[in-house]
Amino acid sequence: MKEHGTTLPFRFMECALLTLSTGVRAQSIRELRTALPQTPLSSIYYHFWGRMLRPHIAESEFNNDFASWADSGLGDIELAEALSAINPVACADLGEIRSILEDILDARLENGDFMSWKKSDREFYFIACTKMMFDTGREVSSLKDFPLAVKTASRQSFFHHFIDGRRRSPEGKDDFSLWLEQFGEETEPLRKSLRAIDSYLFSLGELKGQVVSLLEKNLHRRGK
Repeated sequence: MKEHGTTLPFRFMECALLTLSTGVRAQSIRELRTALPQTPLSSIYYHFWGRMLRPHIAESEFNNDFASWADSGLGDIELAEALSAINPVACADLGEIRSILEDILDARLENGDFMSWKKSDREFYFIACTKMMFDTGREVSSLKDFPLAVKTASRQSFFHHFIDGRRRSPEGKDDFSLWLEQFGEETEPLRKSLRAIDSYLFSLGELKGQVVSLLEKNLHRRGK
């Protein structure tokens, strides 16, 4: 393991999503399908991940905005479940997510039933976004202090490093795991456990709890 003096510190950043109106909206499945190709990829990002950073009055059982609208706006539970089954972390990029959305909508429209042309009384507004970064000024250099540092990090900071970090990394690694690599084999079991966490299946609070628990258990084992 590296000595404290030669360890590269982990610097905590925060992020915020600046939302932008695209002017594109849909009131039916057909309109949603027509609009998808012309919307910016940042809109796909927002409607899948933006929910993690915005406050909720009530949690939806569906994990992206498209599925939630299909359920609450159209009352199409079949379509909502199909859209909610998309796991974006398994996709190579945002373009692939959009293609999967299009395929699901095409399959639904092929039915030609009432739902394929029904108009919702609540339009779906495509929102684009720009991700802004902020340096918190917080950093940590030792494994001993790392669990508490992550535990006390803001939701925005945890999202940036663990959720969005995987999307930014060519290998799909979160920022915590990348930092832990410098400690070599000692942290390999911990990094393996972090990689096994599904970063889209749980809420941001649940994910943070799982990550902190793994970090604390690792520290406990090292302290024995």
